[in-house]
Order: sequence, then structure tokens, then C-alpha cells
Amino acid sequence: MATSTISERLDTAQRTTARDRPYWRARDLQQILGYAEWRNFEHVIRKAKEASRRSGLNPSHHFVDANKVLEIGRGGPPGVRDYLLSRGACYLIAMNGDPRHPAVAEAQIYFAVQTRRMEQADAKRLRLRAQVTESFKRLSAAGQKAGVRNQMQAIFHDARYQGLYDRSLRELKTYKGLGDRENLFDRAGPLELAANDFSMALAENVLLESPASGEQHAINVNRSVGRRVRSTIKESSGRVPEDLPLEPPIGEIRKKITGPPSG
Repeated sequence: MATSTISERLDTAQRTTARDRPYWRARDLQQILGYAEWRNFEHVIRKAKEASRRSGLNPSHHFVDANKVLEIGRGGPPGVRDYLLSRGACYLIAMNGDPRHPAVAEAQIYFAVQTRRMEQADAKRLRLRAQVTESFKRLSAAGQKAGVRNQMQAIFHDARYQGLYDRSLRELKTYKGLGDRENLFDRAGPLELAANDFSMALAENVLLESPASGEQHAINVNRSVGRRVRSTIKESSGRVPEDLPLEPPIGEIRKKITGPPSG
């Protein structure tokens, strides 16, 4: 079987969640990799899960029991055990697969290329996340210089969320399904991070250049700049910031190793 044929089958088998995250069904991958029996393939899945755990990743984020996902159920008989697999999970399965199956080596190449692209995207995301932290600090300082008291810093920053997301940070977390203790920026993708970074940098510049000052003025500037960035994103992409998909926790990205271990 030619490599291109395996690639085409893997491309065809790829599905997308409501938040535009790619995934594969384990049952589909089983057939593509040439495993006749599910029990043998599930053994490989268990090995891949362990490899994921040793890499410092949370297996539950990459190997999801299909029975727990409401959108699953289309195609495939009910009651049959299945998993939803992230790209990384598929790579680990291929790396831990039986080399006697010709398709396994070809799948390794396919997911290695895909994973390399993701590594590059992850590196960009890490840089942007660090950038956002610095921009947050600089904006806080600019706000303080403009007259924002320490006890009002949270309200000052919340004004940016209200402008950029059309809701407060607390409301935004609820909308996105984030926990109270989760940091929005730790789950944001590159576009969302860049939008926040630009919004903060622009607000900082406006505050430092403005002849006006005062706490309420600074809060209004932060909200106004956020609205302008929101409008730009909506006009250019047709999407609003609050609907941009969540990414895996940034802590997992930091723990990733260059190549997943084989079992």
C-alpha cells in the first residue's frame, strides 16, 4: 500500500470538533493500521496512553472515551467501545504499533510530519504566551501611571475583556467552560493570544501618549481599545474572540519532549 494512500485514508478519517479541533476515531485508525481485532489494537492504545503519561501529558486530554462525547454516535453501532484520539495520541499509537503491519510505518511518517508542524505551532504559542505576560505587566504599569490604584487594577484589566470579548472575565470563563482557577491565556491559541497582546500594547501606548489621565479615563481607554481589536478580528475573520477554540493547557506544551517514547 503506497504512502500516499495511507495519507489519504488518514486525511479522510480526520474529523473536527465543534471547536475546530482535529481528531480521529480509534475504530477508524484500527482499520487503517491493519489490525483485524480490536483487543489487539486496544493493547496498543494502552501502551500509547502510558507513553503519554511518561511524557508528562494528561492522557484524558488525548484519549477520550467516545461514550462520554455527546456529538459521537453518528456512524458505528451504539455500545461499541471507541476513543476519540488527538493528533498526538495517533502519533503515539503509531509509534507503539506492530511494525509487521506495513501501514504502521507509513502512519508514523504521516503523524511525525503532522506532529512536527504542531511543535512549531506550540513554540509560537509559548512565545506569544510569554509576550502576553510582559504586555500585561507593562499595561498595569501604564495604568498605574495614569492613575489606576492598586485595588482597581482588576477592574482596569476587566475593562479590556469587556471590550475584546463583550463580557467580563468571569462571564467569559463560564462561556468557554473554563474553571475559576484556570488562566484564560494558558488555554488561548495563537490568534487569541496575539489579539490580547496587541490590545494591551495599543492601550499602553494610548495611555502613555494621552494628555488626559485619571482612573476612569484609563479604564475607558482599555475598554475602547479592546472593542477596536474585537471589531478588527470580526471583520477580518468573521469570528469573535470568545468563539476562538481552547487549546491544551500551556503547562502540557512546556512538558512535551521532542519525540514521544516508543514502547
